[in-house]
Amino acid sequence: MTHTADGGLSGRGKVLVVGMDGLRFDRLTRSPSTAPVLHGLMATGAHGTSLLPYGEVNGQAENGPSTSMAYTDSGPGWSSVLTGVWPDRHGVTGNDFTGSDYARYPDFLSRAVAVRPGLRTASAVSWPELVHRGTLGPAIGRRVHYDGESDGYETADRLVARTATRWLTEEDPDVVFVYFGAADEAGHDTGPLSPAYDRAVLSQDTHLGRLLEAIDARRADPARADEQWTVLVTTDHGHLDTGGHGGDTPAEQEVFVILAEPSGAGDTRLDSPCLVDIAPTVLACLGIPVNPAWGLQGRSLLRPTTPTSEWS
Repeated sequence: MTHTADGGLSGRGKVLVVGMDGLRFDRLTRSPSTAPVLHGLMATGAHGTSLLPYGEVNGQAENGPSTSMAYTDSGPGWSSVLTGVWPDRHGVTGNDFTGSDYARYPDFLSRAVAVRPGLRTASAVSWPELVHRGTLGPAIGRRVHYDGESDGYETADRLVARTATRWLTEEDPDVVFVYFGAADEAGHDTGPLSPAYDRAVLSQDTHLGRLLEAIDARRADPARADEQWTVLVTTDHGHLDTGGHGGDTPAEQEVFVILAEPSGAGDTRLDSPCLVDIAPTVLACLGIPVNPAWGLQGRSLLRPTTPTSEWS
């Protein structure tokens, strides 16, 4: 894979973005056995961390945050990932989604298909609020949600992985967004230092492995030799050691981005990647220039790389 002069990719750029809610980077990286697939992606790709520019003091405030632009919660976090702007623009400050402005700042799948109507877009999530609240807009070609709140996230995540794997195996998507929530559920229930949290992370890692296997099968197909897949993995916030988030501590604010390209330089560091960098990176992979009028606040993370041949 090579990069074009405008930072895009030659060939037919395709993107898989995987969101893992409430995944603390220090718990992910403490041992390769914690998440072998994610460790493989980091070893063959690039990764980095940054702190969210928001979080309520003590994580406690009534009637919305008063000391920050938003809580370190999932509503603001995934809105920032998907729209490419921070809460002061997309308007989501908590999990009630009050004030959202997705009409002005749509998700990157909707943005991409608006520019290139022929693109095939798909999303599968286990937190239904991302669909019900419009964070993932109706312009997305396939928009599937399962209910982790009522069915449990372990079950819902498994259904998400099955659905997305089927798309990657049987169909021809250009952009896929997948969300897993079991780690966050375990973080709230027993804290991120618990065995239950580790099990949830490993389960999500296994789901990711199946998605990557489906992409590898596509890459091995001579009829799809022009496909150039980029994989991004990120989270929306961290967790206190005792479980929970919303506040302004580093444990709650630290997020990560993993960027894996089949021909990317291995085991390299990204310079303070932010959640708002995901959307412009996806658009760059698709060869869609960012229009300054969109008001995006991130940057593309793509850069010239030295060819390699495998994910892990």
